[in-house]
Amino acid sequence: MDPIKGPEEVYRKYLDQFGFDGDGDPDAIALFTFSLVERDRFDWMEHHRAQHNGVSPTLGEIERWYTSKPPSYFEDKYRHALSWYRAFAKNLLEEEINKRVQDSIKEYIGDKLSFLPQLYNNLTGNIIFILFIGLVALFVFADFSPIEWIKLHITKQHS
Repeated sequence: MDPIKGPEEVYRKYLDQFGFDGDGDPDAIALFTFSLVERDRFDWMEHHRAQHNGVSPTLGEIERWYTSKPPSYFEDKYRHALSWYRAFAKNLLEEEINKRVQDSIKEYIGDKLSFLPQLYNNLTGNIIFILFIGLVALFVFADFSPIEWIKLHITKQHS
């Protein structure tokens, strides 16, 4: 295999290796791996600038950087990207599962807890109604006349 000479060849290598996803986009692992290689190149370029008074590397120097990388370098980047991708997917799935569990618990408990305020409202309304009926029954059975009570108690105080 010929040595890789630039970012286009790195991209093509990983695209050929991993292909496309179901939507026709480049496979995520190919993109992750490519980005790891490019991050190393950017780091090298920053180091080069620091070593050469801010002068960027030439295209020939960049090509030499790529060609100096052995095939094992690109395999290591692939393994690192795959590990990162798996951890990312696992974390994403755990978050999704935990969210669904929490939503299920809230839905189940929410239905049960909504019973208590309804029970309180119904009992309060029933108790008030029972007290009102009891008061009316007291007036009826005691033969209580509010007019007579007013005459008896209020008019005696003023006279």
